[in-house]
Amino acid sequence: MRNLTFSLLAVVLIATIGLGWMFDGIYNQYLNQYNDQEQALSTQQQDSITTLEQVGTHLAVALSAIDNRQEFIDKWPSEGALSLHLRPLTGFPLPQALLNDLTAGQPLLLETDDSIAMHFYLKASDELLVLTTPPTPPNQSTSLLPIFLTSLFYLAVLFLMLLWLYPLIKRLMTLRQTAKAFGEGNLNQRINVGSISYIRDLELEFNRMAQRIDDLVTDIKLLSSAVSHDLRTPLARIRFGIDTIAEEDDPVLRKKFERRISDNVDEMVDLVESLLSYARLDQTLITLNKAPVDFVALVSTCINNKSQDDIELTLHAPKQVMVDGDLSYLAVLMSNLLQNAYQYCHSKIEITIVEQGSHIIVTVADDGQGIPREQREQIMKPFIRGQDNDKKVKGYGMGLAIVKRIVEWHHGNITIDASASLTGAQFTVTLPKA
Repeated sequence: MRNLTFSLLAVVLIATIGLGWMFDGIYNQYLNQYNDQEQALSTQQQDSITTLEQVGTHLAVALSAIDNRQEFIDKWPSEGALSLHLRPLTGFPLPQALLNDLTAGQPLLLETDDSIAMHFYLKASDELLVLTTPPTPPNQSTSLLPIFLTSLFYLAVLFLMLLWLYPLIKRLMTLRQTAKAFGEGNLNQRINVGSISYIRDLELEFNRMAQRIDDLVTDIKLLSSAVSHDLRTPLARIRFGIDTIAEEDDPVLRKKFERRISDNVDEMVDLVESLLSYARLDQTLITLNKAPVDFVALVSTCINNKSQDDIELTLHAPKQVMVDGDLSYLAVLMSNLLQNAYQYCHSKIEITIVEQGSHIIVTVADDGQGIPREQREQIMKPFIRGQDNDKKVKGYGMGLAIVKRIVEWHHGNITIDASASLTGAQFTVTLPKA
């Protein structure tokens, strides 16, 4: 689940830090532009006030020199942005300090929400000339900008989360459908694991579980068919022998039939022990005691235990190769491969051990008939035996199935090919080095 954790952390960091930094930069850039605009507008407004002051001063001088001032004011256009009117100084509410400045000839600027008024004192008539103009409207765009950017930030976070959740939901739906189909009995169902899947570990575990269940079901079918087939023959012979003994009075013949019954019982015991041995090889029932194992010495011991005078066996190996594994099960692995080679070879067996990177490669080849390509996968299953036309080979087809299971426990690999030198079967096992 590391991909899920890392991807979630990445999305959170991008959504909070990355988007926050991006929108903060946008806001600061816009704010700088707005401040520049405000400064330019303030300068423009100051220039307008200066112009208005100059115009008002000239009008005040002109009106002071004429008698019909009101007539001039009445003829001033009322549609423009600048309006004129006269009002008496008496009763005008001003502090004394401002009133003194006004009567001394200094213009007075008064600004309200509705207008900007410039007042000029007309000394000749003791009146005030008032020039009124609308105020500059404030820029309202910045009041909505934080709300807009905040909304956009949360929308971007939501989009990123949905973008992250979509493949996760899709993979979970695929896992659900596959698990449902598997539970309905379609044991071939597997998940196509993607390289960037968030739940890659979970999908791999599901595939391993499905393969494990499929193998167990297959083993059960093979065990049941083997029991029904291989036990039926000795049981029939035992029954026939018992019936014959019951009707036979000759002691010699009775002893002969008793010996045959005993042989059939021994055959049944061997079959039952093979079934129990394979059942005990279930991975949940064993514990591997892994340690460095001298594999060359192990192979040499197995060769000495199974050597036959009429078979030529050649070993090509370095002096020492250490393998990480369980000594007892590795001994069973090599013993079964050697036993299989002895049973099916004509006169030669060749064993080769080489090192390759972090693994060793063990090949066991013989000069027998070999295994047809179409049978190589089936031959590794329990109770499946190879075809041999020259001689009758005893056994129940368990040896290679046990070898395959031991190799899987040690995270190795086994393949079957045709030997280039001996022309028979060649078993190649790859195991991790210590």
